[in-house]
Formats: sequence, C-alpha cells, structure tokens
Amino acid sequence: MYRARHQAGLTFIGIILILIPFSIIGYVVMKAVPAYIESFSVRDAVNSLKKEGDLKDKSKEEIYRMLQKRFDVNDIHSVGQDDIKIHKTPTELSVTVDYETRIPLFSNAALALKFHKRVELR
Repeated sequence: MYRARHQAGLTFIGIILILIPFSIIGYVVMKAVPAYIESFSVRDAVNSLKKEGDLKDKSKEEIYRMLQKRFDVNDIHSVGQDDIKIHKTPTELSVTVDYETRIPLFSNAALALKFHKRVELR
C-alpha cells in the first residue's frame, strides 16, 4: 500500500551539491584564519610601543628595529620594511603598518587581504 510517490527526501547527488559550497567556504576560512591571527599579533606588537616610555627620544631606525624584533619574536613574516611608516614630530609620534597578504587558494586564484594598524603617541 505504500507508494513511491509519497516518498520524499534528499538524494546522494543533492547532498553532494549542498556540501560542495560549504566545503569551499570552509576551505577559504581555514586558509584565511592564520592571516587574521597574524594581524592580531601585528596589532599587539604595534600597540606595545605605547608602553615604551622614551620612544620620542629614539630615532626612526631604533623604533623600526624595536618593532622588527617584536615581529621576529611573534613569527610575523608578512610585514616588510616598506610597510612600516614612522612619522615623528616634536609633539607626536605615529607608527603605521599597512600590509597586504596573499593566500594561494587554487591553481591561479589567491585571496588578497589588506591590513592597516596605527598607533599614535603624544
């Protein structure tokens, strides 16, 4: 008495078609998470400059070396010397880190993430 037309459900092909987009999204998220974790480390390293008392007395090269040491300790490799801008005036000091990270996804596709961190000391 049970007829086939009363049966309804998801077929194997339907399940595959649903899982493909979710797996692609999961793959992209898994590849992007380390870049965001590194971004948080960059933010912490730049913000740690606020705790330095005599930072205004130091030269730009010394500030750059201090920041580079913090990057080395935190294993940050995405930030280069060209990405760090130090603007120093007699009353104010600002350190800006603008960098871009490219994450390869598939054969010729990559995910480009831009980050901007800035700290101002008065």
